[in-house]
Amino acid sequence: MAAKLDKHELNEPDKLQLFFLSMRAFAEKHLTRIYAGGGIFILIALLAGGWYLYRVNYQTSAGKIYNQIFDAAAKAGSPAGDMATIKGYKDLISRYPRSRAAVTAHYRLGNLHLGRREYDAAISAYQDFLRDTSAESDLMTLAYNGLGASQEAKNDLNKALESYDMAMKTRAAPSFEALNYSNIARIYEAKKDPVKAAEFYRKALDKTTDPLMNLYLKRKLAILG
Repeated sequence: MAAKLDKHELNEPDKLQLFFLSMRAFAEKHLTRIYAGGGIFILIALLAGGWYLYRVNYQTSAGKIYNQIFDAAAKAGSPAGDMATIKGYKDLISRYPRSRAAVTAHYRLGNLHLGRREYDAAISAYQDFLRDTSAESDLMTLAYNGLGASQEAKNDLNKALESYDMAMKTRAAPSFEALNYSNIARIYEAKKDPVKAAEFYRKALDKTTDPLMNLYLKRKLAILG
């Protein structure tokens, strides 16, 4: 079961946020006197410093909750555990929508929904992750593959092929070449294009170092002739 998050952590206003808001309210109320006293630059510095501290605390708090959910999810092995984990990630996204942890939570939700065969929910979660993540994220490759797998499961082969093609263009693609080529080959096989399917299965075979993957690809090529 995923750990139950403390309601205090999820619902209580952030102390630094409250401090920042109260400081801003004070400044707005006394702006004339502050400006007349030549303290505008001090005010700007205070506001900038308060905002920086708030952002650091925001990201740290979100990361702490994400780690709690992730660690507990690793121990969960039941549908009830999945549901608790899904709820935990959704609560995190709602509480800290602009955090790095929330972005990664979208990816985790995609994996969970895909595993539960909830393909529409998986597609939505992967798309949210891909919309918000950095192009430097190594998870982009896996997210596009997860998105493609969800679309493939819905027999939306053209969209699945687009997603698998996008996976090939990501920064971490060289680490997953055999998987990417195999996914593309499978789509062409489903589209009744044995020539293209065999082409990509051969590419996957050239890249794989996994014995089971090697055996699977050789069987596919034998079937295709």
